[in-house]
Amino acid sequence: MTSAAAGTPATITEHELGQCEQANATGRPPVVFVHGLWLLPSSWDRWAELFEEAGYTTLTPGWPDDPDTVAEAKEYPEVFATSRSARSPTTSRRSSTA
Repeated sequence: MTSAAAGTPATITEHELGQCEQANATGRPPVVFVHGLWLLPSSWDRWAELFEEAGYTTLTPGWPDDPDTVAEAKEYPEVFATSRSARSPTTSRRSSTA
């Protein structure tokens, strides 16, 4: 997959791909919840559940290189303190802290 704007490869996680496939399979209207700085996709869990109960399918993508879980965010808090523009897209949070 390539970003038309930048001409660079776009990334999607296995979790996000699974959410897209599930959303497409339901035939229900999608709602995409995008979290802000210092939050994780799980921030939307209760809202996603509410919308699912109302007949929508929900997607909660993450930002590239952000932790997948709260536990991982606590283990690598510097990820949230670093400017997104300062991070290399090829540098993972683990290799930068090792």
